[in-house]
Amino acid sequence: MMNKFFILLFLCSCSFRPNQAEQIDPVKAQVTETLRKQIIKNADWALTQQPLTVTAYPAKRSAGGLHDFYSEGDYWWPDPANIDSPYVQRDGMTNPDNFTAHREAMIRFSRIVGALASAYIITGNEQYATQAISHCKAWFSDPATRMNPSLLFAQAIKGRATGRGIGIIDTIQLMEVVQGLLAMQHASVMDKDTWTSFQQWFAEYIKWLVTHPYGKAEMEAKNNHGTCWVMQVSVFAKFTGDEQMLEFCRNRFKTKLL
Repeated sequence: MMNKFFILLFLCSCSFRPNQAEQIDPVKAQVTETLRKQIIKNADWALTQQPLTVTAYPAKRSAGGLHDFYSEGDYWWPDPANIDSPYVQRDGMTNPDNFTAHREAMIRFSRIVGALASAYIITGNEQYATQAISHCKAWFSDPATRMNPSLLFAQAIKGRATGRGIGIIDTIQLMEVVQGLLAMQHASVMDKDTWTSFQQWFAEYIKWLVTHPYGKAEMEAKNNHGTCWVMQVSVFAKFTGDEQMLEFCRNRFKTKLL
């Protein structure tokens, strides 16, 4: 779930034009005062958290490697008639034995960056930006811990699929990470090489999302999956400065999703 505190602050900080300054300050001040205590509490928690990426949770059933995100289809179960046969579907019933560690790690990552970015916005204290950057480096640039910028093995089904396109929805949490990075872009602790490495990861992920059959299938979906594809790609394109892809997403929203 998107961090409501971060969203409110980000909107107050970024969504108004300079000539609206007289209207901005009272609104921003009121939002900041209302949320400050909870924001600082969340950020203080985030300061105590160590970076944990997909590499911290090896997925034994994954067909991929240590750096590949892995998840399993929610409603697929062992066949009681033959335990070694392909899984069978039980619609609406989540299998409690599913591997969920990578999903949970990404949700945690999103919460941490959102909390730290929120505190940085209202305090200007760069310890929050420093901590957020350390988590982002672990996920996107550190060769030992980075996640591969693809979802080849998401929403797998034992005996049926090593991964599926519908798993692309699993990275929706990265939208908040990107918004947090944009809020901290001009912090003095954000050096150019670090920023570029983050942009490069998302540029590679966008390329995969628009060229791999999984990504193409999700793009064409007319349901929430197609919407989430456009949401993610547009946010990531804004972050990487890919104006062509951003315009593609705008047009797709107008012509296919509305």
